[in-house]
Amino acid sequence: MVFYLQVIHITLETKVCIIGLENSYWYIRHVPYKTPIPFFGSDYHRVLNLKSQSEEVNQLYFKYPNENFVGTIKSRIPELIVKDPDVIKKLLSTDFANFHCRGIELDKSGDVCIRNNLFYAEGEKWTLLREGLESLLNNMDCELEVRLHDCLSGINGDVNVQQFLSEVLDVLFKDFLFEGKDDGLLITNIRKSVQKRSYMEKFKSYLKEIFPSLYVLFRLVTIPEQLTASTNEALSRSKLLMQIRKIGLTEQINANYGKGDNLRKVSEMEIAYSTICLFITKGYIPCLNLITSLLFELARNPQTQETLRNCPISDVDYLDLSIKEALRLHCPYSTITRKCVKSYQIPDNDMIIDKKITVTVPIEAIHKDPQHYEEPHVFNPDRFLEINDVSRHPFAFLPFGAGPRKCIGEHLAMTIIRKVTMAILKKYKIKVTEKTPPQLPVTDHNFMKIIKSEIWLKFTPLQST
Repeated sequence: MVFYLQVIHITLETKVCIIGLENSYWYIRHVPYKTPIPFFGSDYHRVLNLKSQSEEVNQLYFKYPNENFVGTIKSRIPELIVKDPDVIKKLLSTDFANFHCRGIELDKSGDVCIRNNLFYAEGEKWTLLREGLESLLNNMDCELEVRLHDCLSGINGDVNVQQFLSEVLDVLFKDFLFEGKDDGLLITNIRKSVQKRSYMEKFKSYLKEIFPSLYVLFRLVTIPEQLTASTNEALSRSKLLMQIRKIGLTEQINANYGKGDNLRKVSEMEIAYSTICLFITKGYIPCLNLITSLLFELARNPQTQETLRNCPISDVDYLDLSIKEALRLHCPYSTITRKCVKSYQIPDNDMIIDKKITVTVPIEAIHKDPQHYEEPHVFNPDRFLEINDVSRHPFAFLPFGAGPRKCIGEHLAMTIIRKVTMAILKKYKIKVTEKTPPQLPVTDHNFMKIIKSEIWLKFTPLQST
């Protein structure tokens, strides 16, 4: 009995010491921080689903306007929110070698969508996948104009924008990945699966973000019935698989990754399926949300809409400014996270970031900081004119990230957004309706920001106006 009481006493003392260390970690480093509570750290808002990660980071960012750093305790691991663009540049670009890891820890998941996915990969596998995908993107054509005309016909009146754009993007991504061949509704089915926000899907997204080890342990999956016979048949006809074979991506991964680790070899179908999931989850869905956001802003700003409509087709400058402004206001990802892989002292600063500490770059908060953008909540493409943009720090605009882990699909995404938006504006005048919300309703889901409810706008063919 005495022995068990001693064990309990030692356990409680150990826990008290851990809690004490958590409470003092940022205090002794003179970093303002959110006070942690026992067992939850300062991450209880997410664990108890009281507030999204985006809302929490934004609140802490603006709570300390004169500080360059804010500390939290995330799942008992200290996390540093970095506000200074100069320091952000060092972390994401200049000293990338110290922060090359996202720290999400899902690359060993049993989920085929995730385990060979560039977004979640780390180390050597990330390098191989990055090089392979760069080669894929360079060798795959993206001719959109021919199919856009057919996709955009027959619309008149109030339109569910996401549903309309999904039909358009389904066709475009099918052409891009399958060269117009029958994909067995694979793209549509993957897209619908990742868009689901049932309680189970929310729970899985929650586990991925809060307790990734449990997501891996329970062998949860993003999409059920992943590599079925019909899926394999559709993949075998895809242009994507043909390009994967052409560059030898599967062979490179099996030959170079995990030597001596007794890891099973990956199949070309797994690589193809993971890559399609990457295109849908990190390409299609962000494009869908961004074009929806841009059309929403243009409907509320008819003068800007008319300026874009009357621009020569060859003059995409003002369209690019409008897209940048939509990306600033409605960035697909509110934060970037990196894990420090070895102790690092910030140059010209006393701050030392310890190994395994998570670093968070608050993209959304920076994009809406009055220090960087005057009237930050106003849609104003002119703020990106060169004369206005020259004095702004380049790392105060990070919709695609920065450095070696910058979004690999930026060029493809911008091409799709430009072509689809301009094709719509050349055919339709867009207005708000009684069902259009005053603000875009957004939430966090699967590490990104999504529009959580239907957006309705009125589309009127130009020849009828």
